[in-house]
Amino acid sequence: MNTASSIVRLSRLLAYLSALPIALISLGATSAPAITGVDGAIAHGGTVSISGSAFGTRSSYNNINATWQSGKFLNFRFKDFEDNKLNSAGFYPQRGGGNWSPSANELSTRSGGPANSSYYMRRAYSTVESGGISANASGAGNQLYTTFKFMIESNTQSGKFWRFYADSPQNNVYLSAGCDSTYVRGYSECSGGSCAPKTEWGSGPQFKPGQWHRVEILADAPTNTFTVWMDGQVTWTKRDWLASKLGLNGHTIDYPNMIDGPERGCGTNGSYNFDDVFIDFTLARVEISDSPTWSGARRKEVQIPVQWSNNSIDIRINTGTFSTGQAAYLYVVDASGKINEQGYPITIGKVSAHSNSSPNPPTSVSVQ
Repeated sequence: MNTASSIVRLSRLLAYLSALPIALISLGATSAPAITGVDGAIAHGGTVSISGSAFGTRSSYNNINATWQSGKFLNFRFKDFEDNKLNSAGFYPQRGGGNWSPSANELSTRSGGPANSSYYMRRAYSTVESGGISANASGAGNQLYTTFKFMIESNTQSGKFWRFYADSPQNNVYLSAGCDSTYVRGYSECSGGSCAPKTEWGSGPQFKPGQWHRVEILADAPTNTFTVWMDGQVTWTKRDWLASKLGLNGHTIDYPNMIDGPERGCGTNGSYNFDDVFIDFTLARVEISDSPTWSGARRKEVQIPVQWSNNSIDIRINTGTFSTGQAAYLYVVDASGKINEQGYPITIGKVSAHSNSSPNPPTSVSVQ
């Protein structure tokens, strides 16, 4: 009996040992990014190199050689309006499918904006309800990530503050806010077999009139996931809004698509206001936050990627609303959405030229 028991135990041990390499390989495949060092000046527009592991890969989607702070970037588009122009950096005023020459009362750049900003874009109703600035999508895959800063004034009428067009059966998706509700609302016009869209009337955090908020949007066709965040918090997620292919190429992404006229019953008060519009076709990106953990991050600023490899990333620092001397934390999001849960500490305005003795702990949790 003892011999038989020993044989059983030995068989189990051999089975465990034979499976161990597979488990280790699987663990390595799901490792999250880990930052081990940061070199460069943490100042607005400065170039910083991030070293570490499991950053993964990402493509360059910047097909017009657009630059920010004199350097070409990898993400599809970025516009902070600091050039005091509507028509630049791959964006242009668009209404009804064509170029538009709006009056300053309808669409214009204005002085001010979020903290540390010199200019932003304002859209208000004057003579026509449709139109905003658009970017023509090209080189896109089946994933769209965009983020921007957004503010509505008190008593702002409703409209579509963001919209993407696409091939059938995806068609388009739009988000709304204003009139009698400051929730993020929305709808998908997808007619594909994977779609059964219903109007979203809003949940989660709400826009506060007169206050700038950061909006994030992810449309991920492979997982049929459409999610909206406000200030780092999920407002809502839809699992039946997307076709198997987004079909963005040759269509536009709009900021906003329209703001309603008086015939829709909400008056013509208020405005939609935008700053720091970032568009990409991957989740892979770098962020800074004032939170030492990603799960606690509410105030974040997306960084501008310049070079990207599995062990090294170069970015141009976008300090955004952060000021010199403030403590902050650096995060790397890979293409699958995995991220270092513990932020890498930095100080805005200081030069970093050091490495941690050990990397921040990895996590396989995908948060966005």
